[in-house]
Amino acid sequence: MGAIKEKTDQTPDHYFAALKLIEQLNKDGLLPDFILRSILRDYANMVDISRFAIQSERLETA
Repeated sequence: MGAIKEKTDQTPDHYFAALKLIEQLNKDGLLPDFILRSILRDYANMVDISRFAIQSERLETA
């Protein structure tokens, strides 16, 4: 069995949309902040992660 290959035909818009869905899981309380932070760091070179907010960080600034 081979290793999982990363799809190279995906555009930054695809990654952004997927990350927005993951961000919504965090907003709904279904995904811990540290996991969202880790995922965003993994894709920082593909999308502008400044357009994402982590729930606990939003609460601190409110």
